[in-house]
Amino acid sequence: MKKLLSTIVLAAIFMLGFSQLADGQSKEVPSEKVYETVSKVPVFTKNGGNVQKYLAKNLQYPVDALAKEVEGKVLVSFVVGSDGALKNLNLEKSLSPSTDKEALRVVATMEKWKPAKLDGQEVATKVTIPVHFYLSQKNKDLAQKIKPFYVDNKPPLFVIDKKKVMGLTTLYDYNIKSIRVIKGEKAISLYGEDAKYGVLVVETKRGTPRDYQRY
Repeated sequence: MKKLLSTIVLAAIFMLGFSQLADGQSKEVPSEKVYETVSKVPVFTKNGGNVQKYLAKNLQYPVDALAKEVEGKVLVSFVVGSDGALKNLNLEKSLSPSTDKEALRVVATMEKWKPAKLDGQEVATKVTIPVHFYLSQKNKDLAQKIKPFYVDNKPPLFVIDKKKVMGLTTLYDYNIKSIRVIKGEKAISLYGEDAKYGVLVVETKRGTPRDYQRY
């Protein structure tokens, strides 16, 4: 089983405090006037302003979407305030529940922008961006390895080093200490209703990369 899972990617940790995005939008923030037409559009301050590069680097493909080979794009809108802060995050176009949630999560991390300008003044404006979910051939091959762990097309709960996970990162053979599959009432008693389709428990020797410990 270690070989089967040697390339399994398990990583975007369930994030506490992110429940407000689960229904497809964040809470509305009382805000200033939002302008539709501006002299200068807002600019993201990381990755040289390259939004898609930042998204590609930080996006975690949800396990269920990977196994089902879900591909496409999610459209997310938000307001960049006159202070450069990102506000009023909303889902404009859906792809699937898990990819929608991940798109909202990753866009929410794009916290600081250079605000738009109108007649020389910094103002708030609305921005809409696509978040792309496309599978490489390597990930399509990985999808075939994950599918056997599904029951009636339902995903098991993945737990790595005692943390529930929903995204993916490479896990190598040499770092695997143990792998267990738990099913039925025992799984539910240990991990709650999230484990109703079984649990795949992985314990590593050296821990998982810090970059993927998201709360």
